[in-house]
Amino acid sequence: MKTLAIAMICHGINAAYCQSLGDTSQPAWDDAPDWQKQSIIAGVEMHIANPDATPEQSHEAWYKQKEAEGWAYGEVKDVEKKLHPCFLPYDELPQAQKAKDYLFRSTVHLVKNLPDSEDYLALSAEVISLRQKAADQKNTAIATVATTTTSSGVAIQYVGNKSPFKDHLYNSALTFTTGQVRNVTSDLATNLLKHPEFKLYVAESDDSTESEQAVDDTAVVLANAQLEQEKKDQEQTAVLDEIDVVNQMTKDALIEYAYNKYQQKLNKQNSVATLRTQVAEFVHQFGVV
Repeated sequence: MKTLAIAMICHGINAAYCQSLGDTSQPAWDDAPDWQKQSIIAGVEMHIANPDATPEQSHEAWYKQKEAEGWAYGEVKDVEKKLHPCFLPYDELPQAQKAKDYLFRSTVHLVKNLPDSEDYLALSAEVISLRQKAADQKNTAIATVATTTTSSGVAIQYVGNKSPFKDHLYNSALTFTTGQVRNVTSDLATNLLKHPEFKLYVAESDDSTESEQAVDDTAVVLANAQLEQEKKDQEQTAVLDEIDVVNQMTKDALIEYAYNKYQQKLNKQNSVATLRTQVAEFVHQFGVV
């Protein structure tokens, strides 16, 4: 996979250099014929296997490959007739053509140590796994705290007529029956006490009503609401991380990814950008699987 990625980068740089010389004949990688792709991949493999190879040796390897395939010299490149203007000994090449071999060699050695896309995917999966383990540990700690701190916080009482009443405004997921007392955090108490349906509760005697004496599960409810929100945040983060990975994939990798993970077949004729958009939509729709 890494060799293919390096070949794509080398091809892109070569095409840009050719355009600077007025040569616009180089197609995009996705549109390049297989013989051209294989030629570039062979050049990448040669430099990786022979790190001390010179630009001249790079051209000689290309020349031998073309000679074995039946190519010959021609002033204008003709694929059908197998003619190529660079089918010359290195010393006879124009300086502008020699520069291509320098660019090719430098590009291979600059990017050869970057992580393979498969390694990147494995690393991404490991990061997601570690993040999930950390979240599970945090959730366990929150649940433990919830069972031991039910009597802490600020006591407020619901005195409204809507029973049961559920808090949707502050996302606490708490429900109240008329007269019920709950111990909540100071921030939540401050918000709820802004409404006439709530008042600060001060115990005056042991003659409290059944609602007031109900088991206070406030901490548990608040902890569960927090866990639910964190779960949603984690899922969203996982989706965004997965899309970052998708945006690094090549066309072939996108097609394989969509089929293996979502059983979706993509049209190879579409551009890489279109395929990445389609796969990102799958990730949003079906989640990280």
